[in-house]
Amino acid sequence: MKLAYDVIIIGAGIIGGMTAYRLSRYDLRVLVVDQADDIGEGSTKANSGVLYPGFHPRGGSLKGISCVRGNAMYDEICRELEVTMQRTGCLYVAFSPDGEALMEEKYHKGRKNGVPGMEILSGSEARKLEPMLSGAVTRALYAPGGGIISPFQLLLALTQTACQNGVDFRFGTKVTEIHTTKETVVVGTNRGQFTASHIINAAGEDAAVLESLVRPQELQITPRRGQFLIFDKSMAGCIRHVLYQAQDNQEGGTLLAPTVDGNLIAGPTSENVPSYRHTETTQEGLAHIARVVKKLTPDLEMRKVITSFAGIRTNISNLDKEHKDFMIRESAPRVLSVLGIKSPGMTSAPYLAELIVQRLAQSGLVLADKAHYRTAPPVRPFLQEREEVRQALYRADPRNAAVICRCEGITEGDILRVLAAPLPPRSLNGLKKRLRIGMGRCQGGFCTGRVIAVLSRELRCDPSEVMKSLPGSNLVKGRVK
Repeated sequence: MKLAYDVIIIGAGIIGGMTAYRLSRYDLRVLVVDQADDIGEGSTKANSGVLYPGFHPRGGSLKGISCVRGNAMYDEICRELEVTMQRTGCLYVAFSPDGEALMEEKYHKGRKNGVPGMEILSGSEARKLEPMLSGAVTRALYAPGGGIISPFQLLLALTQTACQNGVDFRFGTKVTEIHTTKETVVVGTNRGQFTASHIINAAGEDAAVLESLVRPQELQITPRRGQFLIFDKSMAGCIRHVLYQAQDNQEGGTLLAPTVDGNLIAGPTSENVPSYRHTETTQEGLAHIARVVKKLTPDLEMRKVITSFAGIRTNISNLDKEHKDFMIRESAPRVLSVLGIKSPGMTSAPYLAELIVQRLAQSGLVLADKAHYRTAPPVRPFLQEREEVRQALYRADPRNAAVICRCEGITEGDILRVLAAPLPPRSLNGLKKRLRIGMGRCQGGFCTGRVIAVLSRELRCDPSEVMKSLPGSNLVKGRVK
């Protein structure tokens, strides 16, 4: 049987996308499949956008080491892909002697994981760095290497670059079977069979289910929900660092951080839920976040919250906290599974992808550099371009200056250029991930109708066929006359 691909990656989230980006440098036939209709529709789309320094995970664990090393790799990745990243630094603060003891534990974990530049500060020293920090903070652990990034911008740049360098992507493709033979792996899907010499199972919430197709399962991986609050851009600059706290009263790992887009983000909660479809927010969860935010920064204006959302991450539930770790293992010959990836999965992704590629090479995959390799330039919104670029774009097509989304400054031309780029969106949420359209103060109140009109025209479908996200999420019910 002639192989269709050298490598098939199951999952187009941050791990699958980062691995595809790494493999696209080599002269290989690579396919990425995902059951969703777009990139990053699992845990990745509900990421806080924080690059963790690495003092949270157990010292010496794969989670801890990959966090520190992955964090350090982002400077080069972001330069190459023109992705915005800021090294804001992180403050892990304590309010009591018990909290200070937890802070010391974090410090020693960070030392073991190799976190650079950590310092333990007094409360007053911490407030000099972050003036809005509560006067009740007694001490703080400072890590200058922590930072922020847009998970959407990052994943889009990774996957578009992979696509531009020959990686194939197939969406709406659900894997139902995996069979290994002496030299190949056969992947059965709802859209036919594919064969490859190597399979990477990076399916996130479904990774354990897919692994069970080729080996008995001993891990129990269950869904855990995290809820978030988003603050208006008028709050930009009032918080400069990523803020965590030594947890009191089961407060969980809720943080407060700036974003690269100018908002503030607060969250997540940590709640066991029955299924991966439970992405609703709750009054109790959002109140919990508000309590932690006011504890960290009592003067922060909660009335500036503009929206809330929730996402689901995977959790290994049959191991205690200190024995949970990220897992990369050969589930069957030439089938590599990536399991239990949750926070800080995005931070760890570059190093984990490097490990995956190394494992493939050890299994016999030949890694020959491509003769020609190029990155995919990002689509920059018209209003963010230099004056001479805007003039050229306007002369080429006046629609480049026709504002559709007032809050985020997005034009009709921006939408058209995104639709013409590699891996174009096919839904309103797809446009949100690429342009932040509808993510501003009015949350789509002004622009949604205009966006539907543009999408229906460009996708050549009736407005009632335009989806918010998944099939069945029609935004328009029908015509009134």
